[in-house]
Amino acid sequence: MSAEDDFYLNLLKLIAANSYFQTALIASREMFDRSYFSLGPAEKAAVDQAVIGHVGSNFGAITPEFLVGPGLSQPVGFGIPKDQTPPNPFEKK
Repeated sequence: MSAEDDFYLNLLKLIAANSYFQTALIASREMFDRSYFSLGPAEKAAVDQAVIGHVGSNFGAITPEFLVGPGLSQPVGFGIPKDQTPPNPFEKK
């Protein structure tokens, strides 16, 4: 990666971090009616889980494909192998 790519990647990380922090502050007010800093560990974990999905999807949407890398484009879950199909329960034998 060139220095310019590193700059843009760092800029995107800064935007994502800022978005995460601000969204966490707002979400804690909406979810628990308290400041993020006054929440307990379980409440912070709940806020963090809600916020990380939102910020992660925004980061993925604004990140150019050449910076995303192979980690984010992999399918999730177990796929059905192409040479096998699930049995049809309504098929008469």
